Amino acid sequence: MAGRSRRRGRFTVLSRYGFSTLFSSRPFTAYTVLCMIPFLVGMTIVYLVHNAAVQSMLNGQFGRTTWINNLFFMRFLGIEAQMGFVLIAWGAPGMVSKDFANHAVQLYLSRPLSRAEYLLGKVSVIGVLLSSTTWIPTLVLFVLQAQLEGHGWGWTNFWMVGSIILSGLLGIALVSLVSMAIAVWVRWRIAATALLMGVFFVLPGLGAAINAVLRTRWGMLLNFTYLVGVVWTHLFRIVDRLGRPLGVFDLVPLWSAWATLLTVCLISLGLLHHRLKAREVERS
Repeated sequence: MAGRSRRRGRFTVLSRYGFSTLFSSRPFTAYTVLCMIPFLVGMTIVYLVHNAAVQSMLNGQFGRTTWINNLFFMRFLGIEAQMGFVLIAWGAPGMVSKDFANHAVQLYLSRPLSRAEYLLGKVSVIGVLLSSTTWIPTLVLFVLQAQLEGHGWGWTNFWMVGSIILSGLLGIALVSLVSMAIAVWVRWRIAATALLMGVFFVLPGLGAAINAVLRTRWGMLLNFTYLVGVVWTHLFRIVDRLGRPLGVFDLVPLWSAWATLLTVCLISLGLLHHRLKAREVERS
């Protein structure tokens, strides 16, 4: 039983090494701490909304329903996700590209460590970092709001818990798989980071050009950030008076947004599988 437990936890060795490597950089550590500022601002807003003294000074204009609602939590999650993306673009490519550039992958896989365990060890670092800066702080804000509001607010809006978790996990899966897939094919860390930024910032420009030339909206499928917004808008039930998605998040159908994001994740998994398969060392 002990041997089986140790085998299941082998990927944590890579996770610990990944965390130690990332946080050995002072700028990276400082930016990670900076990612918690929106959380502190969000807690302050929730507290002020429920503070009687503030409400009396503002004559009740700092309304609870105006500030603390499903749109508030979606916007907060979006801000944290943007800061988390910079965090991952900074650190994630180097965790894998160095292993391939220095031929360390063969050493890892020649040990009793499978490809799945190698990937899990690397992806878990990204997952923990993004979780701690995105959906977990959002859940804490939700619990704080429920406690301060009372009157069954938490149970009435409990559906948002699932929306927060699913939205956060979707963003984490997309960013982590794409960043890892790029990193295993591009050995130079700076180039991998630039390519990752290009996927999320250059492809939308290409999609906009396609829309302009062909007079269509399907070019928006190249804008992964927009597609995540489409899914989030539906998960958080952000609609207008006619029941349509609020803002510009109705340019493409919901099913196409889900299909595109899942396809990108599957393609990334395929690239990871193919690259690691070529590097794996057979063991007797």
